[in-house]
Amino acid sequence: MMDTPPDPEKAVLTEYKLLMARGTVEAYELFIERHPSHPLADDARQKLKRLRGD
Repeated sequence: MMDTPPDPEKAVLTEYKLLMARGTVEAYELFIERHPSHPLADDARQKLKRLRGD
């Protein structure tokens, strides 16, 4: 019996939740760098703008 491969979407969501808990500019930048085309990257960009005061 083979193990089920991990769900990549769950992994990204978990990573996003962790970065939100940190709430730092660096955390948001890293997420955007790692997942630039993911829908959550748009949310991260918005939050990053607010953090920077843009």
